Amino acid sequence: MILLPGLVDTHNHLWLSAARGQFRNTPDTDYFALKKRLGRHYTPDDVRIGTYVGAIETLASGVTTTVDFFHNLRSPAHLEAAEQALLQSGIRARLLAGAHDDLGPAESVDLDLLAAAAARARPGRVTLGLGWRGVGEGKADVAATGRREIAAARKLGLPVSVHSGGKRNGALAASGLLGEDVQIVHATGATPAELAAFRQAGSALSLTPVTEQRVGYGLTVLSDYAAVGRIGLGIDGTALAGSADLFANMRLLALTESGAAKKETAVAPRRILELATIEAARSIGMDDQIGSITPGKRADLILLDTGALNMSLAANADPYALIVYSATPANVDTVIVDGVVLKRGGRLLGVDVPRVMQEARASIDAILERAGAASR
Repeated sequence: MILLPGLVDTHNHLWLSAARGQFRNTPDTDYFALKKRLGRHYTPDDVRIGTYVGAIETLASGVTTTVDFFHNLRSPAHLEAAEQALLQSGIRARLLAGAHDDLGPAESVDLDLLAAAAARARPGRVTLGLGWRGVGEGKADVAATGRREIAAARKLGLPVSVHSGGKRNGALAASGLLGEDVQIVHATGATPAELAAFRQAGSALSLTPVTEQRVGYGLTVLSDYAAVGRIGLGIDGTALAGSADLFANMRLLALTESGAAKKETAVAPRRILELATIEAARSIGMDDQIGSITPGKRADLILLDTGALNMSLAANADPYALIVYSATPANVDTVIVDGVVLKRGGRLLGVDVPRVMQEARASIDAILERAGAASR
């Protein structure tokens, strides 16, 4: 076996996991439009089921910590359902309360609900944060909403995560609202000046190479973002990424870097693995607890089986190269979170996978039926 700290996924959307296979690269199944249409028809129980099936797949794939950006918050019950699923799964998670797609630009996420959730939160595996909409492209009403939201989060002492890309990068960099408590997701197309502003503010960055290519946003070249400093890798939702495979993101990031530089030695495998472990933990402010095998940290550990055909390990093989270029979730033999064994011998413990899959299929079938009926 190869012993590793549990992988750290810095950005995910677990609630949507049961919708995998619905985004088919056609105008009618465009990810953003279809997500908005389906999201309207999610009950709290659908959120619970989707989040749970996504969380256990993520765990089984060697990820022990995830940042779950829940951007379909339509009621207190929806948020409670997401929290319940994360707690039940056994994963370590930061649950980010985020606005749903039908919320107007001048409407804040439910700040009273955020305060109530923060008041009842207790230290443990599942913690709370804000899935912030930021300031958009800088229009006055959107920026005012963004200021209200982040002020509320900071008053409550909550970490913040925000999607950004294109013109949003410039508006975010100029907003004066960034800080060490803010994680920026994607930052697609950011200029050197914008990246320097992100670093100066102390903000972190989550890169999601697989989904960036999936939606046609371009190639994620690690060296383009190096100026930010605090960087971690993310899955960005199993429904869009296709699977909860952080190994695939590591591999794609490494290959893209070498391809862009036209140089095999452009990036070391160890550096790539760090972006899914200790550097990912540092990027979300949790490196004092997770991300390395260190006395005093939480016991979040995984074991990779080197007996598989794709992991044949010669005596002098470099484990970093083997993990980045060869490993897959199928090689994850054991997963331990907070000292509790959740997977052993390649099997999740205490999880009835066929029953969970049946529940997830029934849930997405009902959502699709309701969404179809609403459009007729």
